[in-house]
Amino acid sequence: MMNQLINIPLNQSVIVSDLTQIDDRLRRRMIALGFYEGCSIKVKRKAFFSGPLTIEQTEHRQMIAIRQSDAEQIGVIVP
Repeated sequence: MMNQLINIPLNQSVIVSDLTQIDDRLRRRMIALGFYEGCSIKVKRKAFFSGPLTIEQTEHRQMIAIRQSDAEQIGVIVP
């Protein structure tokens, strides 16, 4: 079942399935940091008032923060 990253609860492991809807520069940056289609990630923090989400790439323990508007564009699969 495909979901949006923004709807995933904290610390639930999901698999990235679609990065094609986000801005190309952000997509390239995420891939360079290890966030690619097929990798496992977790949402670690959600900021208040439409602030950023902190996500962690499970395998390499890499963490980044992205805007909520970008998280709405990222497709994930709940295993």
